[in-house]
Order: sequence, then C-alpha cells, then structure tokens
Amino acid sequence: MEKPKNINKIIIRSPNWVGDVVMATPAFRCIRENFPDAIITLALKSYIQKLIEGAPWFDKLFLLDSKDRLPGGAQYFPVVKHIRAQKYDLGFLFPNSFSSAFMFWLGGVKRRVGYKRDARAWFLTDGINRLYENGHFFPTYMGDYYLRLCTAVGCEVQSKDLALFITENGRRRVDEIFGKYHLDGCRPLILLNPGAAYGSSKCWTAEGFARTADIISDQLDCTIAIVCAPHETKLAMAIEQAAKSKLINLANQIISLDVLNALIKRCALLITVDSGPRHIAVAFKKPVVTLMGPNDPRYTDTPAEVGRVIRADVDCLACHLKVCPKDHRCMTQIKPERVAATCLDLLK
Repeated sequence: MEKPKNINKIIIRSPNWVGDVVMATPAFRCIRENFPDAIITLALKSYIQKLIEGAPWFDKLFLLDSKDRLPGGAQYFPVVKHIRAQKYDLGFLFPNSFSSAFMFWLGGVKRRVGYKRDARAWFLTDGINRLYENGHFFPTYMGDYYLRLCTAVGCEVQSKDLALFITENGRRRVDEIFGKYHLDGCRPLILLNPGAAYGSSKCWTAEGFARTADIISDQLDCTIAIVCAPHETKLAMAIEQAAKSKLINLANQIISLDVLNALIKRCALLITVDSGPRHIAVAFKKPVVTLMGPNDPRYTDTPAEVGRVIRADVDCLACHLKVCPKDHRCMTQIKPERVAATCLDLLK
C-alpha cells in the first residue's frame, strides 16, 4: 500500500500497560520517520507519561483521564470535542478497545488505523485483521503487532529496536539513591522486581525472591535491591524480612517511571516477573531473568532480549487469567535454586 500523502496532523492512541508502551516504541519511531514533517500528538494515560519522557517522536502529549474508558464517562465527550477541534488527518489506535476507536470516529479523525476487534471495525477506515492459526488468534510479539499498524498504511520500518530515554530528573534521583545507600558502582547491582499490575497470577512468592537473593549473595559480592510500585510495599517488606542476606528495600523511595528507567539502566541484572520493568531492561539491553506463568511467552519474545525466561513445567500454562483459580502452580513450582543458577550464569 502506498503511504498516504498530505498528512499534516497525526494522533496516536498509546497502549495503557507499561510493557506494551515500551514494545510500541519501534512503531512510534516508525511513524515519525515516515511522516517527518507532520505534527504528531500522543494520547496517553497520565501514569505512563514519565516512561516516555525525552522521546523525540512526538510534538505534543495529550493526557487522558482514567474516566475516558467508556462512552458516557464524565470526561469522554470533552476529550472527543478536543480531538475534533484539532482536525487530525491520521490516527493510529494501539489499544484494541471499542471506546478508543469510537473516540477517534466521533473526533473526526479522517483515517483511523487499528485492529478489527471488539466489534469496532465500523469505526476504522483502515481495519487490520489479526493473524490466525487453526482458527484461533496467533500469538504475536507485541512489537511486531504494533508495527503492522504502520506497514498497513505503507510505512517503511527502519528499526525494530526498543528505545527509552534518561531524563535529568531520573539521573539525579538515581544519583541520590546511590549516595544514600553508599552504592559506589564497584559491586554489581541486582534489582528484584516482584510486583505486576496485571494481577496476582503473575507474582512469585516472597520466599522465592528472598531465597534467590540469599543464594546469589553467598556466591557473588554484589548489592541486591528491591524495587516496586507504591502499593506493593508489603510484598517488598516480606521479601526483605524473609531474606537472610542484607537487601536494600527501595519500596519507600519515590521511584517514578523516569527514575526506574535510570535505575534499570545502571543495574547489572534485573530479576522480575513478567511485567513492565522487564521490557525497560530489554530497551536498555540489560540482562534480565523473567519468571513467567500465566502468559504466553510469544507475545513478549524478542531476540533483542539479553536474558532468560523461566517457566514451570505444569499443565495450565498461558491461561492469561489475572487471578489463579487453582493453586498457582505455574509460579510456585519455579524453584529459587534454578533462578539463582540462571542469574549467576548470566552474570558470568
């Protein structure tokens, strides 16, 4: 397909999950490279704004309130009115939701590019079918999934690399953290990320993280720190209390996403469940060991990842449920000894 001409104003509806936003960065870059003279606006939830600070692909950010999810919400139609006033020539819909497509349609975006899902095909001018295999959706790496929105309208892809940027605030806060805990950079810094916004089904045990940290500390002169979201402080405390080795608990530090970017860039290894920080590590080409249970690894598998994915050998993998209805065996059967050995091997 030939790339559309006379495109002056573009709006991109960003994904909502941190990991998905990181995996969407090649598509963000692709849009900018193919429409270098257009004014590009990224519409996004405010909680992910700091994740993409410093990115050179957007001229404007348009923050969406959490009430925008369904038509009729308190802020939905004022947002539509704002979009309509901007007279966008082209819009890319990264989320698969009905409401996002309906918003662009009501907002008068001339060309609306997105996947034909959730009964929203009527609102798209350039609807794309998902890939199928044996009558079912074929799990596709999300970076490629988002790039198909670009190639569907004739864009050329120059790079599939994930990309994030370090802000001055992020760099300064990490310097402060290093100073407070006397981290001189001589000993490798290993980060533990135990939490996942997706749901409890993705989480490993506090005892598992603690035992892993103890094994690594016994064999390697290093510093191990716990990072988590503000609502996950109890989990971080449980890991700290269960560990025999001394861990640095950063749960009470102010670690916004721009600070997390800078912190992960300066670590030697990230040990994490399958959540957003994993993809931040991939973007900065940092080694990462991922403990995965309920999700299909094909959605996140990329050769760019420097690391390993560890899964238990159970019969209910990739259920995609947010809360396990059984005994959470896909995560509890992952052994700390296996995780620690994998980490030590990577660090070599």
